[in-house]
Amino acid sequence: MKTKSEIGIVKDMIEIYCTGMNHRKPCMDCDALFSYAEKRSLSCPHEEGKVFCSVCRIHCYDDIHREKIRDVMRYSSRRYFLKHPATTISHGMAVLKKKREEKAKRSPGA
Repeated sequence: MKTKSEIGIVKDMIEIYCTGMNHRKPCMDCDALFSYAEKRSLSCPHEEGKVFCSVCRIHCYDDIHREKIRDVMRYSSRRYFLKHPATTISHGMAVLKKKREEKAKRSPGA
């Protein structure tokens, strides 16, 4: 199930961020962010055909959580690549494919 995989990736990235920011373990803010992200992923209305939240047309996160998860992703992405290169490359290819499909839909005949 894609959602379980996505939740696992988000959990890993939040852990990388939390450790890198020298937060106290367990960090309540990071745990709360993960709980929020997990809840939003599990209630996603686009489960079928979904790629990743970053390329979704609607955003389920409120503004505060969206900015916080962006900070986490910005910090963790390079570090996650070093731990999980195959997953990172697979994610990048899926995102590029989805963006190309969206661009083709917007400009038919181009």
